[in-house]
Amino acid sequence: MKDAVIVSAARTPIGKAYRGAFNNLESPSLSAHAVAAAVARSGVDTGEIDDCIIGAALQQGS
Repeated sequence: MKDAVIVSAARTPIGKAYRGAFNNLESPSLSAHAVAAAVARSGVDTGEIDDCIIGAALQQGS
């Protein structure tokens, strides 16, 4: 890969730690939804994606 481009972005929902609607979900499950949404918005064929970088501002439960 010679060029890196940002094609789309998405974020996970915000909830209350340990007592909200998402308290039983692990961070990889939430991330999977965010990645799927970003790919769907971009219109890019999934076969064209080489890498996906995910970051977290706050860890789960913070």
